[in-house]
Amino acid sequence: MSDQQEQPQTPLWRSQYWVAIGLIVVFVALVVVMLVVSDVKEETVWQRRVYLFGSVEAVVFTAVGWMFGREVHRTAVESAQQEAQQAKEEASAARTEAKQRSDQAAVAERAAAEERTRALTVAKVIEHSQPSAAAASIGGTSYDAAAGGGASSSAAAPTVDLKALVRDLYSGRI
Repeated sequence: MSDQQEQPQTPLWRSQYWVAIGLIVVFVALVVVMLVVSDVKEETVWQRRVYLFGSVEAVVFTAVGWMFGREVHRTAVESAQQEAQQAKEEASAARTEAKQRSDQAAVAERAAAEERTRALTVAKVIEHSQPSAAAASIGGTSYDAAAGGGASSSAAAPTVDLKALVRDLYSGRI
C-alpha cells in the first residue's frame, strides 16, 4: 500500500524539488544583481530593492527549508515506522506469551482441583474406615479395648487397603 502511495507522489516531489532549485538559482542571480547595482545614490530606490530582495529571500529560504526538512522528516518517519513495527511485533509476542501463561495457569488450576478432590477422598475414606477410639481392629476381628481384649458385640469396622486406594487414585503418578 505504501508503494502505491509513493509512486503517484514521485512526479509531484520531483517538480517541487526543481521549483526549489529554480528559486535558489533566481535568488543567487538576484544577489549578484543587487551587488552590481549597489552604487545607487537614491535611498528610496535602494529601500525598494531591499524590500523586494527580502520578499524573494523569504520564499527561497522556505524552499530550502522544505528541501532539507523533507529529508530530515523522511528519516524520522522511517525511524518511527520501524519502531512502530517493532512495537507491534513485541506486543504480539507478549500477547502470545500471556495466552500461553494463561493456558498453563488453567491447566495447573485444574490439576490442583483434581489433587484436592483426591486428597478429600483419601481423608473421607480414612475417616470412615477407622474404628472408634474404644474399639480396635486386629486381624479382622473387632476387640473392645475397655473389655480387656474380649470380642465386641459391635459390627466390625470396614477394612480399607489405603495403599491400593492411593494407588488407584494416583495411577501413573506415583
